[in-house]
Amino acid sequence: MEYKVVVVGVNHAGTSAIRTLLSQNKDHKVVAFDRNDNISFLGCGIALSVSGVVHNVNDLFYSDCDELERLGAEVYMSTEVVRIDTDKKEVIARDLKTGEERAVSYDKLIYSAGSWPVDFKVENRDLQNIYVCKLFQHASELIAKAGEPEIKSVAIIGAGYIGIELAEAYHQRGKKVTLVDLQERVVPAYFDKEFTDRLEKDIRLADVNLVLGARLTGYVGGSDGKVKQIVTDHGKFDADLVVQCVGFKPNTALLPKADKLENGALKVDATMQTSIPDVYAIGDAAAIYHAATGTYRHVALATNAVKGGVVAASQINGLKQVRLESITGTNAICVFGNKLASTGLSETAAVAAGLNVASSFYADNDRPEFMNDTEQVGVKLIYEKETLRLVGAQIGSYGETSHTECIFYLSLAIQKRMSLLELAMTDVYFLPHFNKPFNFIISAVLQALGLTYMKNG
Repeated sequence: MEYKVVVVGVNHAGTSAIRTLLSQNKDHKVVAFDRNDNISFLGCGIALSVSGVVHNVNDLFYSDCDELERLGAEVYMSTEVVRIDTDKKEVIARDLKTGEERAVSYDKLIYSAGSWPVDFKVENRDLQNIYVCKLFQHASELIAKAGEPEIKSVAIIGAGYIGIELAEAYHQRGKKVTLVDLQERVVPAYFDKEFTDRLEKDIRLADVNLVLGARLTGYVGGSDGKVKQIVTDHGKFDADLVVQCVGFKPNTALLPKADKLENGALKVDATMQTSIPDVYAIGDAAAIYHAATGTYRHVALATNAVKGGVVAASQINGLKQVRLESITGTNAICVFGNKLASTGLSETAAVAAGLNVASSFYADNDRPEFMNDTEQVGVKLIYEKETLRLVGAQIGSYGETSHTECIFYLSLAIQKRMSLLELAMTDVYFLPHFNKPFNFIISAVLQALGLTYMKNG
């Protein structure tokens, strides 16, 4: 069947949807709009570009308008959708260069307008050299600033993933870095103290000034109009450059009638459909069913965006078996010698969600000690006390080898609502070159079950 499909937003989710739509069925008429002038930029590589690991920031693009147009899409960049009439099934878009507006009807609408960084409206926010971090344009500015000798001190506001990665990157470029967060721990949404204590220690050992439990109240500028200090309730800190990294808010104001979470994210079912007929939401705009909590959650990850695009497009193309039943928020970070991954809920988040949980933390060498060359690894499993259902897991890998990819099967265990008893019987291999007879995950399971006879290295 042929449809006229309008796609609002053409970054990771939108690109995935268009590619899938037209790869499966070239007869659709696909019209896409994006207010930016580029697509498919991998923002996760911004810190790698700042540090110099990525030599050419343009390598962080994996698609462009030409590719989508060769597939058959009609793509309008630098064009903002200003209104969506879901009753008339019509989109109104404005060319940001000419101001010209056009109305486009649709049979199906894929809404992938993404999110935007939260921006603090504090004193002297209009000073120069204060940035948010998301787009290619931001990346270009932040990379350039890293090479300017007059930028001697950098303040990062927000000790989440982006903030810590940028703190490490600017530190590697020889800048004096201050990392500030309102929370009492770094990355508290993903990891518990068993992992954040070590990470915080390593951040400070690197001579990064880590200031936790501090609220930003404003900025101090110089006569040149550029920022010179940040002001917090814990004092003032020098900063010739500031990057605000405190989270993202979904861009969903164009769909006021749709069911949403409190933060505005659009609730979608396993087919990516919203509560409005023929309207799909994908990417950072969507809230998907979370396997650990059994509720809708907004988890802004590129992995979810790409999968959501595949599902929405496949559903439009009649492939009804392609569904995204749940997510677990699987994520990872590699900073300051810490290779960390998590999935599901941390223990702190599980308690906050009202779950009655317990946990098992197990740290060990990755291989038998007789191999003479071992590295440390730790795992934490969070599970319901009554049912032993796994609801969260965290892995820390400390060495040249990364064991973080084990998080994948723990994510699947959460999605399939497996218990620790089932997890303990997973058919895993043992080879001294790679692991122990009871590897760190199985050992953590057995420990939770009261079987503590493993030899802990």
